[in-house]
Parts: sequence; structure tokens; C-alpha cells
Amino acid sequence: MTNKKYIISGVSIGIIGLILSHTYRPYIYENHIYDFHIADTIGSIVCVPAATLLFYGLTDKYSIGKLTLIITLTYIFYELLGLQNIHGTFDLYDIIAIIISGICTYFILNWRLK
Repeated sequence: MTNKKYIISGVSIGIIGLILSHTYRPYIYENHIYDFHIADTIGSIVCVPAATLLFYGLTDKYSIGKLTLIITLTYIFYELLGLQNIHGTFDLYDIIAIIISGICTYFILNWRLK
């Protein structure tokens, strides 16, 4: 059974991430502003909550905790593929951002859905 509010929320977070990647990141780079690697990791920050909400809205097969863990580990694995030159480049800050994003997603959604 689908739940449209979670699907819409997940897609909205993904769109916000894309907008920030195309506006905030260039602004930070052009003006040589140090923002604690936020501009570098925007995609990794928004990927976990966006995917968790999207998949939670599409299926009720998994709990929020299990879904957040699966998605977090999947994105970490995907980032580790950069070590093998299978895609892009490996960035430790992206892995840190994914882990922090996963923890925050879990606690916020667990708190909000109870």
C-alpha cells in the first residue's frame, strides 16, 4: 500500500538536494568559502532521507529503522565502489555524511512517526 505523503516528501528532499547542488555548491566554490565540506557532500546528506521516505511510501514491508539501515549501507557500498574506480571518486567525507544522515534520518523519522 502506498502512502503519498512519504513519496512526495522523499521526492521533495531529492529535488531540494539537486537545487542546492546546482546553486549552493557553485557559489561556495566560486567565492572560496569554507563550509565544513557541506557543499561537497550535499548529495550524500540528502540521499538517505530522500530514499528512505520514498521507499517507505512505496511499501510497508520494512520498518523505518530497517529501511534506513539498508539504504545507508547501500549508499556506503556505492561510495566504496569509487575505490575500485567503478564510478566517480571515493571521498571519505561522503561516507561520513551518509552515516550522519542515516543516524539523523532514523531518529527524526522514528520520533516523528510515533
